[in-house]
Amino acid sequence: MNRKIIKHYPKSNISLSILIIITLLINVFSFGYNSQASDEGSCEVYFSKESITQTLPLDKRLISRLNSATVSIDAALYDLDSTPIANALINAHKRNVNVRVVLENTNADEDEVDLLEQAGIVVKDDGDNRGLMHHKFFIIDGRYVWTGSYNTTFNGAYRNNNNVLWIESMKLATNFTQEFREMYVLNQYGKFSDTNIQFPLITLKDGTEIRTFFSPENDTITPLLEEIRSAQKSIHFMAFSFTHDRLGDAIREKHKKGIVVKGIFDESGLNRYSEYQVMDRDGLSVTVDRTRGAMHHKVIIIDEKTVITGSYNFSKSAEIRNTENLLIIKGNKKIAQVYIDEFRRLGFPISK
Repeated sequence: MNRKIIKHYPKSNISLSILIIITLLINVFSFGYNSQASDEGSCEVYFSKESITQTLPLDKRLISRLNSATVSIDAALYDLDSTPIANALINAHKRNVNVRVVLENTNADEDEVDLLEQAGIVVKDDGDNRGLMHHKFFIIDGRYVWTGSYNTTFNGAYRNNNNVLWIESMKLATNFTQEFREMYVLNQYGKFSDTNIQFPLITLKDGTEIRTFFSPENDTITPLLEEIRSAQKSIHFMAFSFTHDRLGDAIREKHKKGIVVKGIFDESGLNRYSEYQVMDRDGLSVTVDRTRGAMHHKVIIIDEKTVITGSYNFSKSAEIRNTENLLIIKGNKKIAQVYIDEFRRLGFPISK
């Protein structure tokens, strides 16, 4: 499918300043601004598998959020082959909500993409970008961010194990809006993207701290290594793909020092580059998920307090080539606990 691609142009400090000012002005005039930080709300976590306390599938949860949009929806999606989600975007467009979508080029020929375009929604893709446009995020009304490992597909909602964060934060929305505009408006990916993040550390009203990173323009490996090396008691991880040697080395070093390490790998990621074989050989408590559907999480939990998640697989490609987002969440034990519960649900008991 041929789409008009905007040429690359170098981004000056002036254009960055203008972008930030425009973003903040939109937020101020569309939603109001409270200097007491009332614009920083809460963070909710959802998983694709149902439980006693969670009975709504991810696609239906997302559709409910899209149906609530009144001003804008920006979507950066690796894949879109869910007709109900496409219809929710079309319905929003019909309500005069400003809907914009950017996709991974290799998935731009889906029937659902045609539906969006036929309805008048402008869809763009990453063209001949060297890496994957691997995001799975939505920004709604410049105030809410939906992000995580969930691709907007039937399998993503009903077969694969995925996690999603729904966060009310105008500051986080500003960060993601900047990332979205670099792709959708400026066609900037990889080294062409700006390294600046307007709000690198955000504190929600309940004290939850969120650090935002976008690869490959941001240094993601340093903060990941710092978090792993900071572990005092335990490291638990759920990895669709884990091939990054430096991350694997850091985890093995913590194991040698007596830190509890437990990890779940997806079966499809067991290639010759996988860290599974080396960790298993060195005596780490690692297992392979071989159940129906992909174990698609990209999650590390440190000391049952810090959660690392996003679209970011633990690979060199995620670090230096693909367009990804990575969040590091601290200060909220309830959030950490629900990820630990998911780890346990996948069949690996937690050892203290």
